[in-house]
Formats: sequence, C-alpha cells, structure tokens
Amino acid sequence: MRLFRYFDAIGALATLTNKTMRFASPLKFNDPFEMTPRIEQPPEELVLDRLLADHMVEDYFIKVGSKKGLSREESSKEYHACELPRRFQKFQTPEGWTKKAFDLKWDLVGKIAKGFRILCCSHREDSILMWSHYAEQHRGIVMEFETAEMIEGVDLATEAYEVRYRSSPPSIPALHPDMASFEETLLQVLTTKALEWSYEEEVRIRIPANDRLNSEEPLDLSIDPKCLKRVIVGCYDHPKEKTYAAVERLAEMPSLKHVTFQRAYLDSHDYKLRFADKPSS
Repeated sequence: MRLFRYFDAIGALATLTNKTMRFASPLKFNDPFEMTPRIEQPPEELVLDRLLADHMVEDYFIKVGSKKGLSREESSKEYHACELPRRFQKFQTPEGWTKKAFDLKWDLVGKIAKGFRILCCSHREDSILMWSHYAEQHRGIVMEFETAEMIEGVDLATEAYEVRYRSSPPSIPALHPDMASFEETLLQVLTTKALEWSYEEEVRIRIPANDRLNSEEPLDLSIDPKCLKRVIVGCYDHPKEKTYAAVERLAEMPSLKHVTFQRAYLDSHDYKLRFADKPSS
C-alpha cells in the first residue's frame, strides 16, 4: 500500500537522516472530539450476567472479603446480598449511569493510549489544506512510502485502517460479550472522526506500544529506506532550516538514490499543486 505522510521541515529532515518514523500517542491527536464515543447503556441481563461471573466474586473476596477476615463462602454471600445490588444499581439510575459511562469512556481511552501508537497518513499528496496544516505552511515535506517495505518482515498494510468520517461520535457498547467485540470497539474509536476532516482521506497505521512508554510518549521506529518512494518539498523554502539545500544534500545519499525527489509549485490556472522532479545530477 502506497501512502503519504506530511511533515514539518525538522521532522522530515530527521526522518530522512535517521531513517526513523515517529508513531504518535493517540492522546496527541489535534482534534478534541477524537476518542469521545457515546457509551450505550447495557441491557439488565448483560449487566447481571457480568456481575454474577465467578471472577467478580473472587475479585471481591481478594480485595474486600479476605481483608475483613471472611471465608470465601462468607465473602460470596456478602457479595451477592450487598455488593451485587449496589453495583447493579449504578447501571440503572441516571446519576449512576452517567458516572459509570464517564469512567468507562476514559478507561477505554487510557487502554488505547497505553496500548497503541499511530502513524497518521493520507491517500493524497496534493491537499492544499494539509500542506498548510501539517507541512508548515508549505515549507515542509510530504513523503510517499510503501507500507510493505517499511519494517523488514512486517507488512504494515495489515494494520492500516481507513478513517471513517461521521456527523456524530460512534456509539459503543459499555460491556462486551467477547474479546473480538472489544477489539472492534477499540478500532472504531481510533478510526472515527468528524465529517469536517474528510478532505484528509486519512489512513492510520496502528502498532503496539512499548510497555516502557507513558501514555503520551511517541515511538520512533527504524525503517528500511527502500520504503521511501518520493519526497516532495513544499513550494516555499524554510527560512531557518533551508529545506531545499538540505534535501539536495540528502538526495545524494546512497541509501536514498532510488527515491524520486520533487518540488511543489502552484498551478498557473487552478487552485492546485503541481510537482516537478528534481533534475538528475
């Protein structure tokens, strides 16, 4: 799968020089509406089924009953007589459900932020808006790369997901019957954005996070330079980073000889960007 990634000048030059790609924490997404799903109130039968599960009874014994000196049997009786009705009630009252839904939502967000890192890409290399937003007002760089060649032995296309654009946040279940349902919910939350963003034609590549990272830290992965297919420099040179000159030097590196280097320029008739190849040296 061929995709495009928009960079500011510093990020692009670091990627080309160090041969690394930065995967960001979902907590660093720039849209505050992201990862704000609506939580569906579960049916009573599912709540009771979950609360009656053996592991819930055992968990109560470990955390409460044993500390009170109760036997497992005594703890089980107390759980069913007192704790289970209390927990069930939390799902039924408006106040209790509002708090529970809030807690469930942020618990889910925490799991996503701790568990994954994301590379945000696009099917487009010619979006005037994205060049302005993500490529430093047309002073940055856009790179085209092949997902199958980015990391040796791994085809990232299997973890590349099209973003879905909607007029309202996704509505997801509060409780899940199995792990497959939970995985689908995670993916739905990670790949749904407001309709206003549809011009981006975004694709997100998801990888597992390193256990040592905190929830907001990025993950820099070494990449095989052969995955890079095209490097497009913005139509404005960066006054400080001197992008044009820096890219000229990088284009001479043996590891990047296969890459097509281009420069963006404005179409003379329409509101469009055009791209011209760098002359061969």
